[in-house]
Amino acid sequence: MEIRRLEHQELLPALHLVWEVFAQDVAPSYTPEGVAEFQKFIKYENISPLFQKQEQLFFGAFENGRMCGTAAVGNNGHISLFFVKKEYQRKGIGRMLFQTIYNCCVQELSVREVTVHAAPTAVPIYERLGLRVTGPEREEHGIRYVPMSVYASMGLVQPVKKKSKTPVIIAAAAGAVLLIVILLAGVFFVRNFQRAVRMTDEYLEEQPENGWDSGDGWDSGDGWDSGDGWGNGDGWDSGGESLELNGLDAVPAYEAEALSYQIQEETYSFIDDEKQSTVIQFDVRYPVLEGLDSQAADEINEAIRSCAMETADKIYLNPSQEIKERVLGEEVPILASSVTYKVCYAGEDFISIAFEDYSYQGSQEAFQADLRTINIGLKDGKIYQVKDVVNLDEAFAADWLEEMRGEAENEEFLSELSTQQMLAALGGDTINGVYKANFFVHADGIEIGYDLNYPADDPHDLGYIWVTAPFTFEEIASYASDSGFWNNIDVYAQ
Repeated sequence: MEIRRLEHQELLPALHLVWEVFAQDVAPSYTPEGVAEFQKFIKYENISPLFQKQEQLFFGAFENGRMCGTAAVGNNGHISLFFVKKEYQRKGIGRMLFQTIYNCCVQELSVREVTVHAAPTAVPIYERLGLRVTGPEREEHGIRYVPMSVYASMGLVQPVKKKSKTPVIIAAAAGAVLLIVILLAGVFFVRNFQRAVRMTDEYLEEQPENGWDSGDGWDSGDGWDSGDGWGNGDGWDSGGESLELNGLDAVPAYEAEALSYQIQEETYSFIDDEKQSTVIQFDVRYPVLEGLDSQAADEINEAIRSCAMETADKIYLNPSQEIKERVLGEEVPILASSVTYKVCYAGEDFISIAFEDYSYQGSQEAFQADLRTINIGLKDGKIYQVKDVVNLDEAFAADWLEEMRGEAENEEFLSELSTQQMLAALGGDTINGVYKANFFVHADGIEIGYDLNYPADDPHDLGYIWVTAPFTFEEIASYASDSGFWNNIDVYAQ
């Protein structure tokens, strides 16, 4: 998948794509007035001058040279004309387009906010991407929308790598990223972030833009956007009522009924806005088990906290020599980590937690994204590894590799490893820190895979942060070890 700026000769095909998706998925639910307004807005003679003057920047998503999605953004940072062809929807293309546009808004347009007009049903979708409601619901020309925005920060600029195509693949700009990552790459962000967040409770001022204006209020800055449900690749389908979940968001979590303990949230939050030469920010969230009837309760909670705090400890609280040297070599060092989590499985005897960690480890170039998991017995505090729960043999390796390549949608994925190397990595050998084995349990089964940390410019890097292979409880049964681990899983089918 290629995401890039469109050339002028590609504008007309992009507008045809917009109309095709709109007519098929959206127009039937609109009033005749709304359809007419939209049709008038996307006329080539209206859009082309804006394109030529670069008042509207168009981006396209291409698969094998074929345009399958498009989106535009005005000079004011307002997203519009966000459409993905029906056959390419629900593959993460919209998320890639969104991240690309966000990067453009920060790096090229230097806008303070990225805005969108969201249909009321799409508000939760945009909230998942980090946008906030900035005003009450409005109606113009029979079209209802809610104004929303997100602060434009260099800390949220990330490389657009290969996107999640299935629920268990996370990519560097996946998203959930905009929702969970509040990292920074400059001192000014530290000082202005809190003020910017407070601003999201205020109404956006309506500011007409230069260029085409029909005279009825729908100009280039206030126009038509993905929030009205127009075929976005992340699941804004014909009704704009559903969002394809990917990564941890797609994991069907399990929580046993009437748990004897409560799951609360703690946060390690620290911003040092006094240092003029170093940017330091940490926002680490993790669950705490309260009321746990176990002699190992304190040990369990400390293990969970330590897993969440791994990066903060490594780069700031107890920095390694490598980090110290990196910081000393930077004009403006950046030490930041943002961690969110999902309790994938919570039973009376066992809990499985997955953490996503996005960090700057000394510099803007040293950006790192990781998945970490902890799987722990609640009676004795035992922490389980992959090697403890499945028999790591060639039969498992073959089945597991097939699943992994299916998730990556690439038959060459992990081709650099022999079977024995794969098994060694699953058993705990990271192979110079590249392949970190992890697993998590959820309502439907177990996911087993790698957190991937390829060196820069490694030809085997396909752009994934982590990939896990899904197994139902029935499928994993033939590979399950004879350890006591499986006795802890309430829903495991023997």
